[in-house]
Amino acid sequence: MTSFIWGRSPQEAYENPYEYEAQDQFAREAEVLVSELFEFLMKKNGKYPRDDRSSEKAVWMLFVDGVETIKDCLELVNSRRHRLACRLFRDVIETIDLATYFSSSDKDKDSHLNNWYNNKVIPNRVFRNFIANTAGESISRAYRNIYSDLSRLNHRTYRSLAYSYLLRKQEFLVYEGEYKNRQLTLPQPVAMCYALLADVILKYSDRMLECSLITFDEVSCIWSKALENEIVPRRFMTRDDYKRMFENNPGRN
Repeated sequence: MTSFIWGRSPQEAYENPYEYEAQDQFAREAEVLVSELFEFLMKKNGKYPRDDRSSEKAVWMLFVDGVETIKDCLELVNSRRHRLACRLFRDVIETIDLATYFSSSDKDKDSHLNNWYNNKVIPNRVFRNFIANTAGESISRAYRNIYSDLSRLNHRTYRSLAYSYLLRKQEFLVYEGEYKNRQLTLPQPVAMCYALLADVILKYSDRMLECSLITFDEVSCIWSKALENEIVPRRFMTRDDYKRMFENNPGRN
């Protein structure tokens, strides 16, 4: 990876939100990557008949929807509209979860696929139950944790709403949306959203490979086009870095 935003912890990003140059580099790389993935998917555009009810068609359509939503997320975060972007991350994950399920060999897949083509909603628990039954407890727990974390943003918990508020004197809340100038938007939720978006894109890319929509060589080529040669270094140390520094040099404090 080039920009360290790829693979960055959302919590660490929130605690250290001032890596603007690295975020800009990530945004450039993500834009190229998403555009290339979209163009790759469009190679099959116009190839599926209207009445085709195959799993291949369903998987392709779901991934097209997913990459379009990722485009929307990137545009929103770039314009510092983190409140809306946060609501779309789980949408992408649920979409590729369903695509992954439709590409599986689960015994109930055909029934759910038929229901999907009949315009019925397939809840995400179908995928999670499939993972629990086939991938083991640790992987199943990881999926549950991802879904739970993103759900907190979607269901508007107190903290998810508080990301849009500043503190003034005596710790009174001030809503940032009152001001037309987006430069007044808090940097913490924006940095967190860039890290979350990076994770969503990585998962999307991996799932394309898992669902056999793309080969390893093809996706590697796309990543090579997207990632810049020069690495934007960190400007600030993380809390863990400070902690390790003082643990290794106790006399400095």
